[in-house]
Amino acid sequence: MNYKQKKLTRRDFLKMGGLGVGAAALVSCGAQATEAPAEEASEGEAPMEEAPPAAGPVTLEFLAWGDNADIPAWDELKKVYEERNPNVTVNVTAVADPGNNLYPKLQTMVAGGTAPDVSSFQGWEWQTYADKGLLAPIDELIARDNFTGPYPKGNKTVEDSTMRNGKRYLIPLQVGTMVMFYLKKPFDEAGIPYPTDDWTFEEFLALTEKLTVEKDGIKQYGLQANGSWFRDIAYIRSTGAQEFDTLIDPKKAQFNQPEIVDIIQLMAQDVFYSMGVAPSPADTSGGANTFDVGACAMKYEGAWFFPNLNSPDLRADGAGLPFDVVLMPKYKDEARPHRGWSEGVAVMQGDQVEEAWKFASFMGGDEGDKLYSQITGRVPGNFNAIESFWIPMIKETFGVENGKAFVEAFNRSEVDVIGGVPRSKMWSEVVKPEGYDPLMNNSATAAEVLPKVDVALQALIDEYWANV
Repeated sequence: MNYKQKKLTRRDFLKMGGLGVGAAALVSCGAQATEAPAEEASEGEAPMEEAPPAAGPVTLEFLAWGDNADIPAWDELKKVYEERNPNVTVNVTAVADPGNNLYPKLQTMVAGGTAPDVSSFQGWEWQTYADKGLLAPIDELIARDNFTGPYPKGNKTVEDSTMRNGKRYLIPLQVGTMVMFYLKKPFDEAGIPYPTDDWTFEEFLALTEKLTVEKDGIKQYGLQANGSWFRDIAYIRSTGAQEFDTLIDPKKAQFNQPEIVDIIQLMAQDVFYSMGVAPSPADTSGGANTFDVGACAMKYEGAWFFPNLNSPDLRADGAGLPFDVVLMPKYKDEARPHRGWSEGVAVMQGDQVEEAWKFASFMGGDEGDKLYSQITGRVPGNFNAIESFWIPMIKETFGVENGKAFVEAFNRSEVDVIGGVPRSKMWSEVVKPEGYDPLMNNSATAAEVLPKVDVALQALIDEYWANV
């Protein structure tokens, strides 16, 4: 297996073109991923010490995202790995906010000839880097080391998030999915039963109104809406419609469908302004009136949000907010799709692929992934650990009773959109400025902006396919 990297000049890298906020619009060959031969391996993983040690000192550069509890997790993983491998030094560069900071940082490093050995990636963002030969395929390494825990057979969301054109690239550290969080106190004070996994969209909207109250001049809202396309995808897909003809390498943008127009109008404008059940962007400026300060009863979120609400440290300080979670409400699509993806790390092409793989697979293996999950609260990428380790852990650590909602949500999940035009580019260059900005500032309706979104997105998609 040849791991040597073809050296890219700065001019070569800039030819990838269209570097939007969040990721480069690199050119790819747009085919849906298929199952890799490594899937045939039996369950379980080989101990990391079975891999031959390096002959001399090794220094690995790891570009990682650094939000919330992630930095302590990287510190612990680095410490443990270096203790086990005294010849290895791992330099961690943690960058907050992947979309706005980490990927531009990675692009700059690659263009300057200083690419890291390992980089964090979300499940929809690494594909363009793989298409340009910047990532090392890991199928042979997976098979050699029997590294099968993060890759359950037949799970389409994992396949779509970790494979490209039949090759595996991403090493998951977490399963990404989102469900509805609710704070218990507003429900208790209103004498309203907590929502359950079989609730409906109509019941959800009714609760947002019932839980929006004012006490002593202070308003409590029923919902904190997220105000972004990708965090509204769960609502969009619940209507039975989707924004593209296919979710892998789409060729047609189709936001301007009646079902999508109606749901985006509701969730990106009406809940703020005509209904008043969610704080507007102005209301939440500076961190005021948000779910994690107790000002909203419900919020659509992921497991990474646990430490913000009811961690042991918060409880010790008397600042914990008891909460739980439920599936997203039932709506028009009986399949009840939820968003889902894998995210973690990928090995960059270069001279240290073997050593980079050892470190990356340690982080994504049974021990490392449990460390990462325990510190951050995130759902492990290693499926063997979710029900046996993670669900009991989050109940004890964060007070989450319904951890199985995440498992069911992921079982029902589908990816956002994956292809040669990254979702981050679609958002930053089209969907946000053409669609969500005017919706969120209440200057235009969904019926007015979504046709424009389709036109501009179609231009991006057509340009990509014209150059493949």
